[in-house]
Parts: sequence; structure tokens; C-alpha cells
Amino acid sequence: MSLLPDYIDPSWKEFLSHDIITELTTIEQKIGNHFNPIDRNKVLRFLTVPLNQVNVIWLGQDVYPAEGVATGRAFEVGNLHSWQEPFRQASLKNIIRLIHKNYQKIDQYDDIKTFKAIREEMEVGTFPIQSPSAWFASLEQQGVLFLNSAFTCEINVANSHKQIWHDFSTEVLHYISKQRPDIIWFLWGKEAIAKKAYINEGIFYESRHPSRCSKTYKDDFLNFSGFQQTFETINWLG
Repeated sequence: MSLLPDYIDPSWKEFLSHDIITELTTIEQKIGNHFNPIDRNKVLRFLTVPLNQVNVIWLGQDVYPAEGVATGRAFEVGNLHSWQEPFRQASLKNIIRLIHKNYQKIDQYDDIKTFKAIREEMEVGTFPIQSPSAWFASLEQQGVLFLNSAFTCEINVANSHKQIWHDFSTEVLHYISKQRPDIIWFLWGKEAIAKKAYINEGIFYESRHPSRCSKTYKDDFLNFSGFQQTFETINWLG
């Protein structure tokens, strides 16, 4: 069974050369059958997004290792229907904290709300962000591409397929930056920033990874300026 999604946007057809298809066949043999995302149609989900409409790319790393959580979109938590539901992924919580900080025009680090406090604002409607699945879908429609670097991992084994996907991922980055040198890249963490070596051209906003935040970090994620700089392009509330 192919790893390619049922629908592929025409903007990616040139990328899917004979060599790339052969490479994907080899990758499929290496990763076996016990991996995330469980839905094979979502492994290369980025191929369904029109590249000519992409404005911003969130460059993620590995897919979530917990069974059933990975969706093919970087940072999206599968089966999360409401922000009021419990979930473990700190990166997504901190992304919401930063967007809240930016929209509420909070200047001081110590005044940044906890995710729990923001949840209360969501519940009463004073922070009108869309529900998780609708939010990711809306951002994607506005031109945000949630791109991972490793597109699968063995279930419950983080980074297990990182090297398997390395060359393919590099080719994806080359293709994107060749076709769209004007794209804005959000690079969070050392691994994502290191990928700049494979991006020919682009506009870059960088910070530490959102998985752990502290005001003691000079480049802390909660000081990341990329959302503010793209307010005119993207409605980050969805």
C-alpha cells in the first residue's frame, strides 16, 4: 500500500519524480506496519495542501509517538475536540499561550497566562479561539503548512524513523524553497533551525522549541515574534 495520499495537489506533481516515488517505496519497506500516523493516507498529508497558497510553514520534528495522536500535521493532537479536554502535549499548550499573549497585548513575561487560565477565558468566550480541529483546519486554509521533518515513527518510540526520512525530508525542503522562496518559516528548536541548511531561500523566525519555556532562556519561545509579524496575513485565532 502506497504512502501517498489519495489526493495530491497539482502543485506537488513535479516533486513526485520517478526517483522520489522509488525512494518512498524503499521507505515504506523500512518502516514496516506498526507506525504513526496510523492512517497511511495522512503520512504525507502536506501533499494535499496547495503549495502556491502557502504563506507560513511551521517546521516540526518527529510525529507524536503515542498511538493515534499523530495526524500528519505538525503539532496537531489527534482526537482533541475541545481545549477543555485534557492533553499532555506541552508544545501545543505553549503555542496557545503565546498567541493569547500576542492578541491580549501582554508585554511582561511574568504576566503571560498559564494554559489553565486561558482555558477559563475560552470557556466564557473572552478568548475566542476556534476548537482544536477547526483551528488547525482554518489556519491551513489561510496558508499555514504544518510540516514535519520525520513523517512517521514506530508507535511509542519517538524519533525511531528520523534517519529513514532524512533524505526525503531534505528534498521536500529544497523543493518548497525553490518553488516558493517568499515563504515564511517558523523554526522552533535546534533541530528545526538546523534545517535552514536545506532551505535555499525564505523568511525566517526562530526561537527555542515550545515544549519547554522559561524567562531565563534568552531565545524563549514565549518571546517568539513570528505570530505578531504575520497578523496581517493570518488570523491566528482561526
